[in-house]
Amino acid sequence: MSRISFELASSRFLTMLAAVLVLAAVAAIPHPAREPGVTTRDFEAYWAAGRAALAGRSPYSGAALWVAEREVPGVDTEREELLPFVSPPAVVPLFAALARLPYEHARLLWLAMLTVCCALGTWASFAAAGWSPREGSLAALAALTFSPLTATLALGQLAGLSFSLLALALLMLPRPWSGIALACSALQPNLTLAALAGLRRSTLAAYALAGALAAAATAATLGYLGGGLPSYLAMLARHGAAERNDAIQFSLPSLLAGGVSHAPSLFNILAYAGPIAAVTLIIALAPRLEPPAGVAFACALSPFALPFFHHHDLIVVLLPAAFALRSWRVRGTLLGALGTALVAVDWLDLAQQPASRSEDLLLGAAAACTIAALHPSRRALWLAAPTLAAIVLVPLAAAHPVPLWPFALPHAFHVPAGLDAAAVWAREQEASGLMHADPLWITLRALPLLGCALLAIAVAATSRDARRSRTSRRGPAPAP
Repeated sequence: MSRISFELASSRFLTMLAAVLVLAAVAAIPHPAREPGVTTRDFEAYWAAGRAALAGRSPYSGAALWVAEREVPGVDTEREELLPFVSPPAVVPLFAALARLPYEHARLLWLAMLTVCCALGTWASFAAAGWSPREGSLAALAALTFSPLTATLALGQLAGLSFSLLALALLMLPRPWSGIALACSALQPNLTLAALAGLRRSTLAAYALAGALAAAATAATLGYLGGGLPSYLAMLARHGAAERNDAIQFSLPSLLAGGVSHAPSLFNILAYAGPIAAVTLIIALAPRLEPPAGVAFACALSPFALPFFHHHDLIVVLLPAAFALRSWRVRGTLLGALGTALVAVDWLDLAQQPASRSEDLLLGAAAACTIAALHPSRRALWLAAPTLAAIVLVPLAAAHPVPLWPFALPHAFHVPAGLDAAAVWAREQEASGLMHADPLWITLRALPLLGCALLAIAVAATSRDARRSRTSRRGPAPAP
């Protein structure tokens, strides 16, 4: 058998194995659902914010939100389990429209919209990275095994909508109208940095137009806050501070808060130095890369640069993953492929959801097989490392379980009256046991960030090599 025939046969076998593992993971999903209580949990806050707005109250008020959230099927009204709303005021009219429907009808409609958005975002990401339609099945399989994407759908997170807008903008670059999609993707505040990385002279005017329209929409809805934009930014800061030590936070400052909690002065230095270094890298390198690669590079570094990042927010890392996997398929560049495999695994879930460990391990193995199928070779054996590491970590995860909000809250838990939503949320997280600085929890959150770092390096190196290659093919300018 020739080498080409062997690689083709290996690729087909690995693809089939990945598909079988995905089906096995679906079969392993606990029944009933692994998370009792509210279905599509994060949509609860969106729907409640819409209900509060329809009632003429602020969607950012903890009291107004809790009144609405008590109507949601599955909420335990015997205790306080407020889920705050922190999205920009410009999206409140959308959720107010959905809140005119009963929760279950609104949830299904939102989930359908989100599924379409994630599918469009996946297609746009891989198309912008140069994938052909013939490779669509492998791209779809890679997306299905990417845990931040499936978590976004499971939670009903707005991050899916923002991700799709950012990916579509990436596909349209450097056309001027991509600026509108870039600006709109900032509906998820922690995507703003990646959106700004896509700015070029050709997109600036459209971006400014979209920004002006967004500002007008925000101004029309800022009445919900009472204090305008400064009040909204202050609310975001309070909510970020409430989650600084939280086990569900994946941002670099949050990891540092747990890792160096014994040295407050060192934490203060690192908590500022890390994000500043990441932002500096984005500012310095993104403009030197091809426009789509510049945005992908910023996406990979966003968890290091921003103070607020959850597991589902890592859905934007599918953008740099598409570029890295293309390079792996064509050139055999291992770094980005390994980074993708690391981010694809839901590491924290191993300690937080005992019933879903089989599902997580099967999807992690499916991700490794899918990536290996793109470039079957000896180097592809390295892609088994994340899955093997996850298997090794399972006993430790069982010994150091991460509490699951709100089910870890004490029975009949209540907070003093008059606290704002961020303060209530902080007390809920503390009472749930999520503020504990466990070294294993920090490790589980650090592994996907290691993957993000590898992806950033891979995207930067690949894009600069491609640019240099095109420059050399043009040859030197003719002598006068």
